Amino acid sequence: MQPFDRYADLLTCIQDNGHTPQILGRAPDGQPIVAVKSGGDKTPAIFISAGSHATEQAGVSAACALIDEIETEHQLYTIPSRDPIGMNGLAYALGLSLDTTPNLGGLDDVAPLLKKRGEVLYRESATVVALIGEYSYATSNLYNHRVGDWVEALKGRRLFFAASNPGVECAYTLIITPAGEVLHLNRFHDTPWAPVEPRCTRDLMAAIQPGLTLDLHEHGGDFFWFSARHQRTSSDQQWEEAMASEMIAAVAASGVALAPSDYLPGSFFTQGPHSVFWLNPRQRGEGLNLADFAAHTYGLAFTIETGMERPFAERVHTAKIAVQKAVEVFERRHAGCSSATP
Repeated sequence: MQPFDRYADLLTCIQDNGHTPQILGRAPDGQPIVAVKSGGDKTPAIFISAGSHATEQAGVSAACALIDEIETEHQLYTIPSRDPIGMNGLAYALGLSLDTTPNLGGLDDVAPLLKKRGEVLYRESATVVALIGEYSYATSNLYNHRVGDWVEALKGRRLFFAASNPGVECAYTLIITPAGEVLHLNRFHDTPWAPVEPRCTRDLMAAIQPGLTLDLHEHGGDFFWFSARHQRTSSDQQWEEAMASEMIAAVAASGVALAPSDYLPGSFFTQGPHSVFWLNPRQRGEGLNLADFAAHTYGLAFTIETGMERPFAERVHTAKIAVQKAVEVFERRHAGCSSATP
């Protein structure tokens, strides 16, 4: 199994599998942001999403496969990729501002091109930031960077930087907010000012009112973990905890390595069962990501993280194990007994 080469290949795969995707909106380049409905008619709905970070393509492939592999009576809605521009690669993103798509032989070609064709706003060591047309581009990740005149100059704009992970070369999309924060697309779900991608996600969730949200991500290590969210009601909290325990047990039983016992993804997480971490979005700041927003507004929510240092097919398989177990527990909760307990 290999990642999709381009966003168009993902759309073709969906259509070849007999699905007619719903167009939620369009990215700034005109590409459709799509959702696919599968499953049955029972509510509450299940919502699966992936690809808000274009480097994390195992989640995208898993989400596409799960459209057909999950058998459930519940409505199942999937947004398989939330960043069509980034998925098409940095050369494509540069082509939105240039007269043609450049031929990049590698990441080393990016800095000379930015210096030649763009208005350079920031330069330090190997890092270059340049404005070309409507968009800005960088040679490295400047996420959460808040200092410098270049940030002021780019408020409200997109910043694409060159990113390369094993098997994937893409454009990672950052947004410079009106307040000067440099954030990625998996924010803004609670923000009136928001890029089109999270607005599409937010609008779909408002329409389907999901009882379970699963967002598929990856991290730079060689192990698996996921984050859970504290719930608004005691019943939801009990089911979130039960679901988390069964999900991590299913992944562990598959033989996949879990996080080291002393691992903590960040200061805004607290440890739960091994490789399950509870995220506190208020402590983190930056605005709510998809799972934060889902838990705050709708119900059970998890962010699944596979390790990019593992083989691609293994990462896809592991994400599917976690999702399938979550759906199994969710169905048990809604099996017709309103007083069901974990």
